Amino acid sequence: MILSAQIKNYYYGHLSALSPDKQFHFATRMAAWSDDDQAFRILHNLKNMIVDNDDLRITLRAIVNTPQSGRRNAHELRQPFFDTYPLLFGAHAALFRLRHLKSVYNTDARNEFFDVVQKSELDALYQALNSDHAALRVLSTFAVNFMYLYKKIALQENEPLNPQVFMDAARGYDARNATDMQLKIYLYTHCIIGDSNFYTQQVPAENLPIYTTMLQQLEQLITENFEAINLDNKLEFLVCARIISFKTSLFERIDAECQQSLSPEGDFVIDVLNTNIQENKTSFDKSEHRNVLYIMSATEYAPHSTVIH
Repeated sequence: MILSAQIKNYYYGHLSALSPDKQFHFATRMAAWSDDDQAFRILHNLKNMIVDNDDLRITLRAIVNTPQSGRRNAHELRQPFFDTYPLLFGAHAALFRLRHLKSVYNTDARNEFFDVVQKSELDALYQALNSDHAALRVLSTFAVNFMYLYKKIALQENEPLNPQVFMDAARGYDARNATDMQLKIYLYTHCIIGDSNFYTQQVPAENLPIYTTMLQQLEQLITENFEAINLDNKLEFLVCARIISFKTSLFERIDAECQQSLSPEGDFVIDVLNTNIQENKTSFDKSEHRNVLYIMSATEYAPHSTVIH
């Protein structure tokens, strides 16, 4: 059995060892990427975690007002920008809940969302981020996710978001700095992931030229700094290559690293061979993000709706 299939079976077989959030993350990806019946059963069982209140305003208000806790990648670098844009952290999380409600449980909570956070505030945040290249570079995934989710999910705009602003912002990264490399990879990959509505749609054809240029830049960056880039970053690049059918020789090289990176605790991949290993993400639960990306990277992109059957 090939390693990606072995890992997929292991995660399904040990699902109860994952936190509910990780179960949901794994199942949504497997439903979108592979249309797995087992994934849809998991999502059905987790419905009460997402649709957790008769009045979704209560849920969304609690999410928006939840203070930051724990540490994230580039934590100290990012905190000043979270201080500058205090609405971002809560709005980012609430937009994900809005997406889960609609894209998995077919529940439209946009009216409730705009009752909790004024559209004028969200528009102002969007415009401020759109013109703040330093914030885009450092916030990376948080800014990208907010902007794509706001346009595609909350506003349901048909006009695709133009990713050129992220290309422009990325010119300020230091290609020799490990943190900047990580943030650039996440910035570009989350543009593509966001435009696919998290693996459920083809990306708009008009954005393919920019996304191809992004992946060409990342291919060169990863090739030249292979040992300094963690597996999550490399695998997210491969998944995005699948999404836009970008041909890269890095598939074989990254797969070879995965083959040599099995955890001694089970059939899942951890960081062991690069110099930017994620030492705090070696458990089965905390490795889920890396491993679901590996599973997805092993097959062609064929997006499916994740609305439960």
